[in-house]
Parts: sequence; C-alpha cells; structure tokens
Amino acid sequence: MSLQPPSRLRDLVGVLLLLVPTVGLLWAQLQVPIDVENKALKSPGSPEALALERRIEHFGRDITLLAAFHAVPEGSGVITEVEERTLSSLESRLQAVEGVGAVRRWPLESHDCRVMAVALDAPGGDFAPVVERVERAIAEGAPASTRISLTGLPVGEVVIAREVREEQGRILPLVVGAFVLLLLFYYRHPGLVLAILAPAGVSIAWTGGLAALLGRELDPVSVMLQPVLLTVGVAAGVHWIEAYLDELRRGTPPGNAAGLAVAGLRKPALLAALTTVVGFLSLSFNSIPAVIDFGIFAALGVALAYAIAAWLTPALLRLVARNVPGELVRRHGERFGELGYRAAEWLGRRALAIRACAVLIAVAGLALWPRIEVDNDPQSLLPQSHPFRRATERVVREIGGSDVFDVLVPAGSTLAEPAALGLFAAHVLELPPVAAGAGPAQRSESGDWLLRFLLEPSGSTERARLFDEVEAQAAALGSPDVRATGTSVQVARDSDRLVRSAIVGTLASLLVLFVLFWAGFRSLRYAWLAMIPNALPCIVVYAVLAALGRPLTVATAMISSVLLGLIVDDTIHLLHRYRELRRAGLDGLAAIERVFQHSGRAIVITSVVLGLGFSVGLAGELATTVEFCGLATVTILVAFLCDLLLLPAILVDTAVPEGGHG
Repeated sequence: MSLQPPSRLRDLVGVLLLLVPTVGLLWAQLQVPIDVENKALKSPGSPEALALERRIEHFGRDITLLAAFHAVPEGSGVITEVEERTLSSLESRLQAVEGVGAVRRWPLESHDCRVMAVALDAPGGDFAPVVERVERAIAEGAPASTRISLTGLPVGEVVIAREVREEQGRILPLVVGAFVLLLLFYYRHPGLVLAILAPAGVSIAWTGGLAALLGRELDPVSVMLQPVLLTVGVAAGVHWIEAYLDELRRGTPPGNAAGLAVAGLRKPALLAALTTVVGFLSLSFNSIPAVIDFGIFAALGVALAYAIAAWLTPALLRLVARNVPGELVRRHGERFGELGYRAAEWLGRRALAIRACAVLIAVAGLALWPRIEVDNDPQSLLPQSHPFRRATERVVREIGGSDVFDVLVPAGSTLAEPAALGLFAAHVLELPPVAAGAGPAQRSESGDWLLRFLLEPSGSTERARLFDEVEAQAAALGSPDVRATGTSVQVARDSDRLVRSAIVGTLASLLVLFVLFWAGFRSLRYAWLAMIPNALPCIVVYAVLAALGRPLTVATAMISSVLLGLIVDDTIHLLHRYRELRRAGLDGLAAIERVFQHSGRAIVITSVVLGLGFSVGLAGELATTVEFCGLATVTILVAFLCDLLLLPAILVDTAVPEGGHG
C-alpha cells in the first residue's frame, strides 16, 4: 500500500490537544451535584404533580420526617423526667430550625419511647439542606441516654443519594480495573489496551462534563450512564484492535495497519453506532425526565465515542502499539484458526437442534412475561443491615409506619362535609397498607380538606393500588375530583410509570433497530436475522426475573435498553463479515468458519471481558448495583450464545440473497 500515515508528531500533538478539553470536562463532571430529592424521577404535569401543587398551595408542603427516641437499654429502659424536659427543649429547638414548618409529638402510649413528626417547609422542594440541619439539631439536643432513630421519605432519599455517590466511586473503578486486567491478560500489550479504553474514557468525560455544564444532577438512572458508555466503547474497541492485528499478520507496516483497520470497519462500526444512538434516543419519549436525559446523553456519548475512536484509535496505535511482538501477533491468529474450523463443523451438524432449542427458550420466556411484577420500594435499594433501614424498623415497631400520604378533598365535593368526610376517612383507615391516621383533618381557607394517613412499609405497586382504591371509592361516593396526593403518592406512581415505560422503550428500541438494520443492510432478511440476537436476550432477562419472583425495579427495567449497544455491535460486525465472505464466493459453512476465525475472536473477547468485569459489581452494597451488574452479566452471556451459536446455526441453512434488497 502506498498510503502514507500521519507523522507520529502530528498524532502526539492531536492527542495532547484532545486531552485539554477532556481534563476540563472531567473536572466539571466530578463537581456534579446529587439530585438528593430525586426531582428528575418525578414526572412534571402528571395528575399526581398537579394534585401536589394544589396541596402545597393550600396546605404547604407534605415533607415529614419521624424522629424516635428510645430509652436505653431498649426494651427495659424508661424515659425519665430529665429526658422528657430535654426532649421538650429539643422540640422548641427544632421548631426554630430554618425550613421546619411544624413539630408535633406523635400520640404514643409507651414508657420507653417518644416520637416527633417534623414537617419540613422546604422552599422550592429542596429539602436536603433542611434534613441535614434537623439531623444536626437532633444530634446536638437529644438526651444523651436515648437511642435516636430518624426515618421518613425525605431522610430516605437523602440517605440513598449519599449511598449512590459512594457506590459509584467504589464500584466503577473496580469494574474498570477488571476490564484493564482482563484485556492485559489477553493482549499482553498495554498499548493495545489503551487504544481500546481511551475512546470510551474520553466519551465518558465529555458526556458527563456536558451534562454537568447543562445543570444536570446525579440520580439513580444517570449513574448507569458511565458503565453503559464503557460497555459500548470496549465492545467497539476490541473490533478495531482485532482488525489491526489482522493487518499486522498480513505484513502491513504498523503505521498503515492502524489506518487500514479503522477504514475496513468504518461501515459496520458506523451502522452499529447509528443503531445504538437511535435506540437510546427512543427513550426520550418517556415521561420521566431522568429517563429522557439518560436516552439523550447515552446517544450523545455513543456518537462521541464513534467519532473520537475513528481518529484516536489509529493515532494511539501508531504512538503506543507500533511494536507489537511478532510472536504475539502470530499466536493471536493461530488461537482461533483451528477453533473456527471445528466450531463451523460442529454447528453444521447441530444447527437444527440449536434453532429448535432457541424457539423453545423464546416461547417459554414469553410465557413467563405475564408473571412479571413491578415494584420499587426505595428502601430496598439499601442493604438489610443499613442503619437507615434499622432505624425505620424501630420506628415502625412503635407507631406502625414511616411514610405519610394525604387525601385532598376539594371544596364543593360531596365528601367535603364533616360527616361524610369522617366516614370516608374511616374507610381509608381499613385499607392495607394504611397503618393509622397521621393527625386531624385540616381545612384551608378555600374550603379544601386534607386527610393525612400513615403508611406501613410497602412497595410502589402495593401503594399505587391503595391510592387507586382511595380515588375509586371517592368517585363511587360522587366525588371523582378527590385525589391521593403527597410525595409518597408521586414517588409510587412515578416509579411504576418509570418501570413500565422502560419496557415500552425497549420494545420501541427493537422496532427502531429493525428499521435501521433493514436500511443498513438493504435486505429484509438480514434485518430479521440481525433482530434475533437482540430480541432473545431481552426475552430471557425478563423471564429470569419472573421465574425468580423478582419484581422489576428502576435498574432491572432498563437493563435491556442500556445493553442493546453491546449486542447490536457484535451482531452487525458478524453479519457484515459473513455477507462479505458470501459475496466473495464462499458457501455458507465456509463463510461461518472464516467468521469464527475473525469476528468470532472479537465477540468472545468482549463477552468474556465485559461479563467478568460486570460480575465484579455483584460485590456492591446497593441493590441497584447488584441487580444491574448481575443482569448485565446474564444479558452478555445470552447475547454471546446468540451471536456465536444461534445466528450462525441459522445462517448455515439460510439462503440469504447477497446482491439485492432481499
């Protein structure tokens, strides 16, 4: 080849220039605040949001935390007169804390415990600073001889936000470290590993930095953005490196080999990036701001990763991977040579059995889908032994619950009369999971009534059912305008809405992918073939959850959408290689053999590295981390089997037209 590569000095200057904005955007990303109130998980304009606005307008905010003070030793201690006076003083002190609206004693017949309900009047809904001030005031003013237990929705959201930040700083470096070690173990060359990881790292820094500059905050959904971009980047990078090593095996000089490797994969890499971008953008039709942002920034990150890798990968290969030992290059090619022949022969004999097995798995998986349940209890994110969960359990033992919800009865409603209101409140008290009333009924100057109730610990599905039942009962009594309201109501219904819309987003992504496959391959049959390794993992993952009796949560519902990038990448490269070989005159079995020898290497490497790397996350403390990493590992394994077993087993006996539009 007469193609002259750019000079190493030009590559070095370009890399250094790229490093400057990358460092700046990375610094901006590290300063991003936490969305402590989870505002991005609450849908604006929903009926719950509108009811909450009316509640705030007429009665103020509904943010209540509960503080319990147990005499020690618990179970045998007694609240003394001295401690009682100290608690009265603390009550006055809390009332004076900025952002506290009201403090009242919870009616409780107990000799060893006292409970205070602290209503927060947080301007703009930013209750995190108020919670912290209340925590300090209680720590400083509570009797030293009592055990303090703080709980309630505002405390829980603050605790979870802190844990999310710590978990990200703890688990992500472990996953990245696992990726690095596994890639080094396989490639035995730091320069090759750097060329794989660098574009993904730059994309993560740029995407996170831009999100920070646009005022976005860290929430339980956006925290998944970094591992997703890392996954897509590693999967794409391995394909670039495998093509580079192929060029070196052919005797191409390293400088030219880097450019030729990238140029040879430009079409399938572009199609993989485009399908992944559009798939993520389909999430922007969600009603939850956090999911919309995730879809937009994930799409931006993938586009950046492709654009950056198209230039940065060959530049890094020319700078730090020119001297790959010839013995390493030779052995690297031999590893899959014999394997490709044996695998193709094995598949040729068992293709029918593999296809039949896949059909049975898909049918069984779809049969399990009706058993999928949706539940999103925020407390379940934390380990069972977490101090907040233990504090909540102690408060629940004393008063029966930890969260409060309201029923807003507008003026003029048939239930706005005291007698009817009392009967309706009595009915609500009988519904599970209502634990008790949470204070007397309140009436605003406009004539609206507000009923307050204490909730037992429960998940979003059970609570959403309760709120629906309350509103349905009011409608049956002639008051269809009565609304369950409050932060607990909005969290439960938005959680349910978030999870269900994530499933719809996955289905929409698959539909968009089919259209793009059709346009990219210009073949309807190839589009259907490309869908198989992408749809089956989605079916299997949700079926596994249903079989295990695990409900869908925020983390598990989005797993299919966020990992479609990896599956799409490997599928497109495999089909692209197969189609080229068929057009070159090879029959189906011979083409499969060559695909195993080349694209098969990249699929095996990415699957092993990413599967083992994500399995490190199983050591996380938050349920979101464990569930996400566990299902990511399962998804990668299923996609690996689909790409290297099922898809070739179909291709062996499928007469796919090679020259037309199929």
